[in-house]
Amino acid sequence: MTCSELDPLIYPYLDGELDGSDRQALESHAAGCTSCRNRLSREAAFQGALRRSAQLRTRAPAPEALREMLRAGIRREHRRVQMVSWARWGTVAVVAAAASGVWLELRPGHRDQLVEDAALRYQRQLPFEVTRASASDVERWFGNTMSVRVPLPHLPGATIAGARLSNLREHDAAYVVYELPAGESGFDRRLGLFVVEDGQEEIPSVAVWPQVNVGSVRGYSVASWRSGGLVYELVSDMDQADLRRTLRQLDPTSAPPTPPVDLAAPARPRQMLPIPPRNPALDLVPAAFQN
Repeated sequence: MTCSELDPLIYPYLDGELDGSDRQALESHAAGCTSCRNRLSREAAFQGALRRSAQLRTRAPAPEALREMLRAGIRREHRRVQMVSWARWGTVAVVAAAASGVWLELRPGHRDQLVEDAALRYQRQLPFEVTRASASDVERWFGNTMSVRVPLPHLPGATIAGARLSNLREHDAAYVVYELPAGESGFDRRLGLFVVEDGQEEIPSVAVWPQVNVGSVRGYSVASWRSGGLVYELVSDMDQADLRRTLRQLDPTSAPPTPPVDLAAPARPRQMLPIPPRNPALDLVPAAFQN
């Protein structure tokens, strides 16, 4: 592995998303390359600081201007890493991408690449950053780490196994894993939901709920729909017929979480002290009026 090959793998490595062979190749290169080893250390320290700050729920949130600056920096870094990986395709492809911003989002096969990336990440069973939390807690956590609110669909009988930040290609994504009770097969069913911001509708060929696109990618069933400026990609190992039946029970909307109500402690009655009698000796007379 070379330095240029290692660069786009830094974030997947830190997120624990690389398979064994890629991880071993990266670590072997970093062990003998001081520059790459220092780069990994800096990125790991920065990522750790961000995650620790997100976990300090008892402190006041950072100013919105600072949070937006951090989000913009992370988005720029993701796109920079993606551009480095595109460089492997050749100089001509990179020049074409730089010449047309529209080509970045609407390039041929972009929609298929997003769905395939979702299936691959679902297959890897990525580690969670939040586990066994309620939908409102997960929504609140994403609200502190992403630039938009992420309403989570409600599915009767399902529980949230975990959630994390992820990405589909160059798009930042919220990732949530639902677990459903065992069906007729006797095995628990797992659904992975990716949510991507797309207020400008730059991702093509995604129907608006209640219309849903259901297909098969890499042996997994994938349902896609658009709602409220967001694109939802739901991946499952159940067949398409079972996934369609599950979708009929799904409520795509989620009410904003109700903030906890602070109940003020009842005021204790204060004992009124008696007013002391007037003492003429303590009356103060201005010097101008004194004889």
